[in-house]
Amino acid sequence: MSSARFAFRHHLIDTELPPGAYGQTAVADLDGCGRPEFITGQRYGTIFWYKFHAPDRWTRHVLGEDSPSDVGACVVDVDGDGRPDLVTGGAWYRNPGDAGAPFERFVFDPELRGVHDVVAGDLDRDGLPEIVTMSDQNSLRRYLIPDDPRRPWTCTEIGPAVHAGAAPGDIDGDGALDVVRTDVWFRNVRGDGSEWVPVEIGPNTPPPEDFRPPFAFDATKSVVCDMNRDGSNDIVFVDAEIPGGKVWWMENLDGDGRRWLRHEVPNADRVRRGAYHSLQVGDLDGDGDLDIFTCEMEAVGGGADPRWYIWENLDGVGGAWQEHVVLDANLGGHEAVVADFTGNGLPDLIGKPWRPRAENALGGRMFVVFLENVSAR
Repeated sequence: MSSARFAFRHHLIDTELPPGAYGQTAVADLDGCGRPEFITGQRYGTIFWYKFHAPDRWTRHVLGEDSPSDVGACVVDVDGDGRPDLVTGGAWYRNPGDAGAPFERFVFDPELRGVHDVVAGDLDRDGLPEIVTMSDQNSLRRYLIPDDPRRPWTCTEIGPAVHAGAAPGDIDGDGALDVVRTDVWFRNVRGDGSEWVPVEIGPNTPPPEDFRPPFAFDATKSVVCDMNRDGSNDIVFVDAEIPGGKVWWMENLDGDGRRWLRHEVPNADRVRRGAYHSLQVGDLDGDGDLDIFTCEMEAVGGGADPRWYIWENLDGVGGAWQEHVVLDANLGGHEAVVADFTGNGLPDLIGKPWRPRAENALGGRMFVVFLENVSAR
């Protein structure tokens, strides 16, 4: 079900992408135009960025080559020149400040493999960003960016990894960023990133009996936020790598991250959902509370064609929800993101598949789809 509060017009903005798996996505104003651009890239391949001109007209540019990332990427000003750069896997790409030029590639850790999550945060409270990566081929780790970021970066381990679900946020309310890892969170004991202690959150959804590859276990997308507006941070989760995926949030009962209560966000039908490999939490309808966006991916499908969803937070505190299907066109999404691309003050949606399925609406072609927000406000 959808409504005028969540009305989107979809545009296929690219159906000519080279074949392959596409993981990393990000949004940033790369060229200083005052509006965001969309970034996506091949797994271990070419990274592209898209310039918005009109909802149905975008231009594609090459950002860089030889991405070392499996999935993860984030935007951060690595070199402090005021321009957003891209970190993906064990490399970063320097924004040249010239919209027509590719970004310059620097490797900060050549041994980093299979990176699924890349996030940024100031974990030592020095006013500068650090990078957190997670790979089940390595670990959950933190990188300090040196004064000369072209040199190797210092790495310290936060803890062991699972496949997916890393997110920064202040879980215990002490003013320092902690790190969530799906089933546990790591407490930033000294507030400077030098010591980490794992604290249990509780189980995520187990994979179904008919789908149990190694990557299906302990794999979520997570966002730290105050869902019930009680002044303490909670955590929103979606199942990222299994059919029959669920959406839920964990309530931080005492505000210190020691006791949690799981609240499932209900589906509007009984159809087995595909994997939800996207998650954005924010005020998507302008009423001041937190709504949830995700979509089903094509590579790990459910019992029907993939759809895109927004769950409206009806009571403002995460206790009552209404599901809105905002795209039902047999086009799935993976690492889809939210930003106001049109400049009308409303959040738009954009994404692509990991790998397209042969039965999709484009006959198995790779694509980028843009959902223009035309909602009534």
